[in-house]
Amino acid sequence: MPEPGRLARGERTLSKAHLHALEQALVGRDWRVVAVHPGNDYDISATWEIQRNAGKGSVLIDFSGLDEMVCLPLEKSYGCRVRGRRERALYFRRVNKSRKLWEQELAEFVKSLDDGGDDSAGSRNA
Repeated sequence: MPEPGRLARGERTLSKAHLHALEQALVGRDWRVVAVHPGNDYDISATWEIQRNAGKGSVLIDFSGLDEMVCLPLEKSYGCRVRGRRERALYFRRVNKSRKLWEQELAEFVKSLDDGGDDSAGSRNA
């Protein structure tokens, strides 16, 4: 399974750019993606398991993929949310139309993980 945000040369879709930006923002706040879990073949494309400190518990980020007939793959997901915390969500909006808003929402989403991320209902013990 490929690592999150790792792109083949010349391959960049809207969601892939968002995934890369999210991964970089997480790293910038000392989070790391420790696993990529498959989705549920319905509305979750995939799940990133993230941690700050080994053994301190994980936070799960589910990527939205509900489409008309199929569940979209991770690289075509259109948003994400912290499992168990519906209010902690991020929509992958078009960056070229609203870059400042996207950057602000991304920063707020990642910062929200600091506010009880390790103890949230969306986390699980390692």
